[in-house]
Amino acid sequence: MAKPDFQQRSCVPWQTFTSEKRGHGRNMLTVGRLVCHSERYKLCLRAFVAATETNLYLSYGSKVPDTTLCESGAVRVLGLGCGAGEFDSIMFKKLLQRHSSVYNRVVEGSGEMIEKYKALVQEDRNFSAVECDWRQQTMEEYFHGQTKEDTKFHLVHAVQVLYHVDDLHDTLRNMWEQLTDDGYMLVIMETDTNDVWKLRETFFEEFGQGDRLKTSYRTSSDVKQWLDTRSISYNISEYEININVAECFKEGSEAGMMILDFLTQTPHVSSDPEMRTKALEFIRHNSFEVEETVLLKQIGEVIFASKKSAKM
Repeated sequence: MAKPDFQQRSCVPWQTFTSEKRGHGRNMLTVGRLVCHSERYKLCLRAFVAATETNLYLSYGSKVPDTTLCESGAVRVLGLGCGAGEFDSIMFKKLLQRHSSVYNRVVEGSGEMIEKYKALVQEDRNFSAVECDWRQQTMEEYFHGQTKEDTKFHLVHAVQVLYHVDDLHDTLRNMWEQLTDDGYMLVIMETDTNDVWKLRETFFEEFGQGDRLKTSYRTSSDVKQWLDTRSISYNISEYEININVAECFKEGSEAGMMILDFLTQTPHVSSDPEMRTKALEFIRHNSFEVEETVLLKQIGEVIFASKKSAKM
C-alpha cells in the first residue's frame, strides 16, 4: 500500500478539542485522522498489511487496464504518493508490453520512501526501460508549482493516497489538468459497500465531528461523484482482500490494537472503552471464521477515467 504524505493534512493537535456530542468527553477531532499521528500511522499500516491474506500490490496491479496510452515515444506517467514503488513495478510491467519506454515522475513526500523506491529501481527489471524523475514533495506542494505550460502526462495515478490529501476535489481537478488531451487518470480506493467502510461510517456517525471529507473517511464513490458531475466516463473493476482481525479480540495485543486503529483510522481506539467495544461488536457481527483466522472483507475499486470523453 502506498505510504501517504504525512505533511499533507492540516491536522488539529490531539488535546485541543473536547466534544459534548452525546455527552462524550473525548477528542472527537481525532476520529478518522490517524494519519495526523504519523509514527502511529506507520506502525498501524505495517500491522494492517501483515494481517492481510492477499498481496495488496498484486491485487491492485492485476486490475490495471491493458491500454495503449500513446502511439509513439515514451509514455509519460505521473505517480502521486508512490511510496516505495511496489505498485509502480507491477504497472510498468504491463505498460512496457505495449510501449518501448516510460518517463516516470515520482511525487512522494517521504525521503525514506524515495530511497526505498530508488533501491527497488536498481534491482527490479520492470524498471529497465523507465526513466525516473524524483520529486520529494507533497501533492499540494507539487501542484502549487505547476503551470499550464508544464509537462502533460498520458497517465496520472494515485493509489490508496487520496484519503489523506487536504482537499479531495482540488486534488482530482489538479490531477485532471495534468493529463494530455487523450490521457487517463487512475485512482484506487475502497468502496462504500464493504465491511471496513461500514465500520468507519458507523464510527463517524457515533463519534465523529465535522465534515467527513475533511477526515480520511473517503471512498471511491466520492471520486466517481466528482467524475459524474463533469460527464467524464470511466471504467471500474473491483478487488477484494481479507484482513485477519483475530488479534483485535486478544486483550493486550499490540498488533490487535494497531489493526483496530487502522481499521477505524483513529489513534488509540483501545484506550477508549466505548470506542473499542463499538468497533469490536461491529467486527464480531460482520467477520467470518476460517480455521484459526477471523476475517473481515475489504472491497476496493480501480477507477480508470479517460479525458477523451470529458465534456468539461
